[in-house]
Amino acid sequence: MSRGGGEDGRPFMPAILERIGPLLGAEVIFEPEFGIVGLVRFPNGRQSYFWHNKFNLNSVSSARIAQDKGYTTHFLSVQGFRVPRSRTFFREAFRLALDSDRGTEAAMAYAHSLGWPVYVKPCRRSQGDGVSMAMDPAELVEATARVLGRDRMMIVQEACPGRDYRIVTLDGEVINAYERVPLEVVGDGRSSVAALLETLQTTFDASGRDTRIPVEDERIHTRLRRQGLTVRSVLPEGARLRLLDIANLSCGGTTIDITERLHPSVAALAARVAVALDLRFAGIDLLMPDATAPLEDYVVLEVNSAPGLDHYGTAGPDHQAFVDALYLKVLRAVERGPA
Repeated sequence: MSRGGGEDGRPFMPAILERIGPLLGAEVIFEPEFGIVGLVRFPNGRQSYFWHNKFNLNSVSSARIAQDKGYTTHFLSVQGFRVPRSRTFFREAFRLALDSDRGTEAAMAYAHSLGWPVYVKPCRRSQGDGVSMAMDPAELVEATARVLGRDRMMIVQEACPGRDYRIVTLDGEVINAYERVPLEVVGDGRSSVAALLETLQTTFDASGRDTRIPVEDERIHTRLRRQGLTVRSVLPEGARLRLLDIANLSCGGTTIDITERLHPSVAALAARVAVALDLRFAGIDLLMPDATAPLEDYVVLEVNSAPGLDHYGTAGPDHQAFVDALYLKVLRAVERGPA
């Protein structure tokens, strides 16, 4: 969920709630200093607090489990869902405190057993923060240092094929589905990669999208280096260059809406995943060949217990109406109370 970037420069959530609250006859009361925490009072007498884009739909325990990639993978695996092979490893001091043998050497051995490339992920961060692909042992060492420099735990995970989809469910119904495409630029034969990124950032700003493209992100420079490029390289006209190995929208990724084309079998899978984690409201991240075709191969990559719904990169009345309609469904679920 974006932290700011509405057309008037205000955070998205207050503006959305101020628009849709009256449609339900609800009173929305904001904490005045920051304007991102508040209370919704409904005509039926219910009241519920929100924190930014987090509403009181999911239990604390289920939400916390979904926030931890290791826990999520474990509990989905034991319930029969296909998940990537992965294992948790620890910063040295924490490893010693746990009397565990799962330190950096064990992480390297596990990566070798999975086969390259692998993903390295912090256990509990979101929006792609700290997630990177390692193509070889040297990149694994770099990625491990970045993650364990900030966090006590990390995950080494196999890299699975497939297109990246986010399916948002609410009380068993799919309310939004889209493909996520990693950050990329298209060459014009004149501009450097850095200049193309600057132009893309200008496009984001003009559309009301508040994503800041991570130009200094070491993950971008690593991917460029693999291809013998730098941010000063000029791409041929029409050449597409993917700059990150992750598709998170907070890192500059884009979306292709497939809500109306999502295959019912994929929708049913997403609903089952949400039920398995006891989540009323969830964003299910799936890797598969085509979410508009009958379900065959898939892996459940991650689950988000507070999915943002304002991710579309185009501004204007159609965009606003679409996002408002999604959040109207969320507020109606809050008003109904516990499932």
